[in-house]
Amino acid sequence: MRRRLAASWPFSIESEVIRAYTGALGRHGATPQGVFWNSAASQNARFAALLAMIRAHRAETGTAGRLPLIADIGCGYGALYGYMRSRSDFAGWGYVGLDISPAMIRACQQRFASEAARFHLGATPRQPVDHALFSGTFNLCMIDDALRWQRYILDQLSACLPYCRQGMVLNLLCRRQRVITNNIFYADRQEIVAELRQRFGDVRIAETPGVKHDTTFLIPA
Repeated sequence: MRRRLAASWPFSIESEVIRAYTGALGRHGATPQGVFWNSAASQNARFAALLAMIRAHRAETGTAGRLPLIADIGCGYGALYGYMRSRSDFAGWGYVGLDISPAMIRACQQRFASEAARFHLGATPRQPVDHALFSGTFNLCMIDDALRWQRYILDQLSACLPYCRQGMVLNLLCRRQRVITNNIFYADRQEIVAELRQRFGDVRIAETPGVKHDTTFLIPA
C-alpha cells in the first residue's frame, strides 16, 4: 500500500490528483503534456532554476566538493532524471524519484528499465537525502479550496524536511492573490513567503527565469 502524503489529510485530497495524472499520462504518454506542462521548454527552465539553487546552496555551505543525493518528489515520468542524465555537469549526482501515482512510477520504471530501483511509490524519501526537489508538484489542484490546498502544501513540506540533510527546493505559481484557476493553484506570493518563513525560518526566493508567474524557493534544513 502506498504511503499518503500526510496522514492527517483525507485520501480524497490526492485521489483526484492521481486520477487526473493517470488520465493525462494515458492520453499523452511520457511527455510534458502527460504531466500538465505547457512545453518541454518551460519544464526544463524550471529544472534549471531548481538545480541552480541547489548548486548555489551547496557552494554556500561548503559541500560542493561532495556529490549530492537528490530526491525528486512528484517525479512524474522521470523528466528531471532524463534532464540531469543529459548534462555532464550533473554526472555522479545521486537521484531517487518518488510519486504518489502508480502509473507514473510504472512509466519511470519502463523508461529507465535498467535503473528501476531509482523510482518508488510515495511522497517522502526512504533514506536521508541532501536535497528534496519539488518541480511543479503542487500546481495541479483538484479541489476548489485554495486555502486548504496551501495548508496541504505546507504539511507535505514539513513531512519531507526531516529526511533532508541540506534542504528543499520547490517552485510555485504565484499571483497577487491565492486562487485556483482551471485546476491550477496560484499562491499569493507575499502570503506564501510569510507562511514558509513562519514555518521553516530562512527561506530564499527567486523568480524562475523565462517562466511567467513562477517562483523558486529554497528552504534550508
